[in-house]
Parts: sequence; structure tokens; C-alpha cells
Amino acid sequence: MARRTQYDLYEGDGEIIGEERREDRREEREEPQRRRRPAYWETDEDDFAALPGKRPLGREEELRERDRAVRAAQPKKRYFQANEGKDDLGAPSTLFDDFDRFYQPAVPQRNVGKKKRRTKHRGAWAAVIVCCLLFLTAAGIFLIPQLTGMRYRTLPNIAFLNGSIVLLNEKQEAVHTANRDAIFQETIYPGVLIDGVDVGGMTKAQACAAVAAASDMSGTKFDITVTIGNQSWQVNSERVPISRNIEETVDKAWSLGRVNTLAFRGTDLPPFEERVREASRLKSERPQFQTVKTYDHEALRTLVQGIANYVDRDPVSSKVVSFDFTTKEFTFTEDQPGAKLDPDALYTKLCGLLDDENYFTSIRVTPERVPAEVSRTELMNRFGLISSYSTRTTSNKNRNTNIDLSARAINGTTVLPGETFSFNETTGERTAEKGYREAAAISGGASKDEVGGGVCQTSSTLFNAVVRADLEIVERSPHAWPSSYVEKGFDATVNWPGLDFKFKNNTDWPIFIIASYANQKVSVSVYGMSLGADMSIDLESEVVRNLPQPAGVNYKINPDLRPGESKQTVKGRSGCIVETWKIYLQGGREIRREKLFTSTYKAYQETIEYNPR
Repeated sequence: MARRTQYDLYEGDGEIIGEERREDRREEREEPQRRRRPAYWETDEDDFAALPGKRPLGREEELRERDRAVRAAQPKKRYFQANEGKDDLGAPSTLFDDFDRFYQPAVPQRNVGKKKRRTKHRGAWAAVIVCCLLFLTAAGIFLIPQLTGMRYRTLPNIAFLNGSIVLLNEKQEAVHTANRDAIFQETIYPGVLIDGVDVGGMTKAQACAAVAAASDMSGTKFDITVTIGNQSWQVNSERVPISRNIEETVDKAWSLGRVNTLAFRGTDLPPFEERVREASRLKSERPQFQTVKTYDHEALRTLVQGIANYVDRDPVSSKVVSFDFTTKEFTFTEDQPGAKLDPDALYTKLCGLLDDENYFTSIRVTPERVPAEVSRTELMNRFGLISSYSTRTTSNKNRNTNIDLSARAINGTTVLPGETFSFNETTGERTAEKGYREAAAISGGASKDEVGGGVCQTSSTLFNAVVRADLEIVERSPHAWPSSYVEKGFDATVNWPGLDFKFKNNTDWPIFIIASYANQKVSVSVYGMSLGADMSIDLESEVVRNLPQPAGVNYKINPDLRPGESKQTVKGRSGCIVETWKIYLQGGREIRREKLFTSTYKAYQETIEYNPR
């Protein structure tokens, strides 16, 4: 390992170190402890007189003598070659004062090149390479026939197959080629006959033409009459062509010998050889095929389907034509049964006649009768009165007049399936021009005289009849307080144009409304399809909560009254909450019920208006 030496650096300013500079330094360093200059400054002054850079600091002579002695005892090495990379000193510089290291004589070194290695057995290796090349060349020559398909005339033709070397036998190849040409051809193998015609060696098209020319096409016409009701159809050879199955038979003859049998299994016989033997066997056995007459099945099925489409007829149900609101009688249309012909059965029957060569005959077919879904008799038995409801009126003539007019307005109304009936739209606005009079009506919690007052009894009566006919209620509102002519929860108030009573005909049949007033009694009847045998609907209400009358009296000033006059405008009433139930009855016995409405009748505080002046 190289010795590491410590150096003291001179902090110079980069000037040229010369004689004048050394004299100045000598005068400045007169102290006893100053360092002596190295001896080589005087001896090598000319060499270092113009060196730029920092001036080195000297060391004690004893230390340098000691270093020289140590270095003299060590082997001499040239610094730049052997020591530069070990002591990390780098190139020489003016910063070093140990200049003796750089003046050591360089020891010349010999540049000894690597000794070349001699290869043994060069001749043997050359012989091996030549043999390999000759072998590859010979193998390539023998593989050319197998790879390119070329054949040698003088050299043997060999091939490598499954790890074995196979030598070509030209005689066997000629036999194999002849068999291959005979087997793999687009003609029927020799020895096959169709209808006595030898078709061996013919293509499919040639065989079809030869068989068609020799076939007997007599008896290919037919005419079968199909009668259904008072209609007849002709099924003949013009609509359904008849012919022999020549193409099908030729296909069978062509495939003969081209399919391997199961006889060669368990033997060493290859499939190709088995097909060769099978083709050779045909020449001696001479198999025969016979064509048969056939007809166009698709044309026959299309003809039968056309007959079925003509015969098939959907049944027509009876319908309600009209209803006489006076005699209350219905008029119905006649129901018409339908017809359904089974096309598959007719097709099978015709195929049987043609297969048996029964070419000229007649058949009668009876289609299936399809009854109507609803007959006229059924409608006559089920149409009639569905429900009816009546209420008693008061003796007030104006009020009864209004009830009579509104009953006449809704009388004779027909509501078709899916339609919605509106009381306000049917009666229109109740005006004096229409004959309506002023009568008591509920408005703002008070009873007041209004034109058309009392028509709510007509709408309430209609509501009860409609609900019992099992029609859908669309809009209904209770009165401010219970009415005297119906039970709680059985009313339906109306007021132009805001409050209305509506229901929808949710059945498949029309309904007819008859309304009338006579002798202080208003009645509404609903006619149509009955609910069913012994079926009926009724209503039932139940008070679930009572609302007490507010205490005290509510006094209001009314300047329109005479001074000192007072008048009761709102009568104090208690209220209640009522649930209305729809009950289904059969034979008078309840079978189920459902909640219809919840009606709230408000409680009112007594109100008195007065004029204190």
C-alpha cells in the first residue's frame, strides 16, 4: 500500500516566483524559527524560476533525510506508471515539496505479449467437418423427392416416414395410382343399375338424364276433389306436380362404395384398400335401384293450408243492439258459431290417397264447429235490472221540482264500457232558464236558498244505485252534515261546477240508467248484465268517531241587518266520522265485504249574526 504524505500549502496569489521574490521572502523571514529553503532551489533555480502557482512550504531537513532513507530501502518504482493510482497523488504540481520522488529514474519494463495457444489435432477436426458436410449433402439429395415431389430415374427414391426409411416401389405405385383414380372420381362406380339402366361411369347429371329418358312416366296425373260444406276444391297434378324420385335414387347409387363399412374393423386392411375392394365387388354383384313416384309435398301442404284459411271462421258472440227505456226490453243480435279445419289431418289423408295411387276420388271433410263465447239466449237470461234505489222527498214544491228536473236529465243515459258518467255534465248548470227554482241548499256550513237546491238528493239516490250495480266510483263527496233522506255515509253531494259525482262503467257491457220522480219519491234503476246467479250488493255504514259540538256561540256583526236585529246563520251541530262498507251477498248471505269510503261530517259552532246599531 502506498505511503500517504502530508503537505503544507503556500497560500500565494498566483504571481511568478523569481529571484526578486525570493530575496523579499528572505528578508521577511529572519526569525530563528523560520524554515530553511530546500537545497534544490539553488541547484535547480533555472528550472523553477518561471513556475506559476503557489509556492511550496519546506520541511525540516531531518524529516526529509529520513524519508530519503526509507525510500532508498524500498524498490524503486516509476511514479507515473506504478504509483499514480495507489497513493492518489495525481500528476506533479508545484504544491509538493518532496520533489525527489519525481526524479527517480524510470525502470524500463518489457511489454511481454500473450503467448499464443496452439490447437492440437487440426487435421482430425478438419476431417470431421468434411464428413458432416458430405452427410448433410447426401441427406439433402435423398430428401429432394420427398420435399419437392421430384423423382430420380437412376437414383433410388426414398422417404422418411414415422422414423423409418421407405423405398419407392414403382410397380406398387402404379397400382395405387390406378386404384386412386378409380376410387376418387365424380362418377358412379361401374356395375350399378337404376331401373335397369347401367349408370356406372356416369356423373350424377348424366345418370339422372339417362334414367329419366328410360323411366315410365305414365300414371303421373291425378285429380282428387275435397268437399267442405257447400264448397269444393280440386287437388290435382297441375297444382301438386308428381314425378319419380330420380335425383334421390341417383344420390344413393353414387354413394355406394364411397362409405367404409364395419367389416374391416379388427383386420390389418386399410380403409383405402377396403374401398377399393368394395368398388371391385360392385362390378360382379351389379346392385340395382328402383325409382318410385313422388309428389311435391310442400305444394300439397300449401294448398291444404289455403283451404283451411278459407274454411276457418271465428265465432261471433251476441251483442246488445238497443234498450227500450219505456218498455225496459233489450234487443240482441244472433250469435254465429265459428268453424275450424285441421290442416294436418287433411294433409295426412291426401298423402295416404296419393301413396296408395288412388288418383281419382272425392272426399268430404267436416270442420270443427266452434260455438260463440256468448249466445243470444245467454244474454236474454242475464240482461235485465241490476240494481235500483229510491228515496223519499219533502213536501217542498220548489225542491221537488228541482229533483224532478235533475232526474229527467239523467234518465235514458247509456254508459258504454270504459266510459265515465258525470252528474254535472249530464244535467248541466242548474239555472232558472231550465226551470230550476230556489230551494234550501247547504253552502259554507249554512242552509241557504239557491237555484237548484235539492238536486243532491237525486245524485245521492244515483250513487246508491250505482254502487249496488258494482260500478267503479270515480268522484264522490259527503254533505257538510248527514242528510235526512239517506243514512250516514250513503250521500253524494254536488254543486256546480266544483263538486261532482262521477262513476265509470268498468264492465264489458253497456249499462242503461232510468231515473224518475213521482209522489215525493225519486228512484234510479241500473240495467245491464246481471252480477250473477243470486248475487247482489248492499251498503252498510258505521260511526267510528263522534265529534262534539264546539261550546259557546259565535257572534258576528252583519251591517246588512236592521239595527238591533239578530239572526242564527249556522245551527250548532255535532259531527262524526263514518265508514261505509260494500257487502257482497249471494242468496241473501254475505260472502265478502270491502271498505268503500270514510266520510267526515264536521261539527259546527252555533253562529248568530246581528246589527248592534
